[in-house]
Amino acid sequence: MTDKDDKFGRISKTAEPRVGIFWMIATSEGAQLLTASCALSEAEPYGDCLTFGPGHYQIWQGWRRSRELSASARNVVCDYEYEEWPRGRVVFDKLQARFILYADRKLLRPETIASIEGRFAIPADRTDVKTDSHYQSAETPGPLA
Repeated sequence: MTDKDDKFGRISKTAEPRVGIFWMIATSEGAQLLTASCALSEAEPYGDCLTFGPGHYQIWQGWRRSRELSASARNVVCDYEYEEWPRGRVVFDKLQARFILYADRKLLRPETIASIEGRFAIPADRTDVKTDSHYQSAETPGPLA
């Protein structure tokens, strides 16, 4: 089983489910899902949940100094603050044995949720989608069509 992203940033269908954080940004190449995650087996406990440790601010700041993103995505990260783009988090509720996908309301379209579930290799039938006040973006700076 692999947890590696393919060249398009998708997780293999045989990958272990992941928990982590994400954003949907608009680049010169169109809408792009940015993620930072870890395998469920490497997740940190947080109350009754398992989660990815670093927060949105930490990851965004790290990306500003690294070369791991595409040039167009890095331009967005360098030009905007992390809270300006719709974002969210995937956690695993240990008591319910279900994933919880928290997302900005702007991302609550079926195709966007399916894309996030695919990237994190989480099963749709074991995932609850919710909003949370932590994940409300400012006005989106660009189109997310």
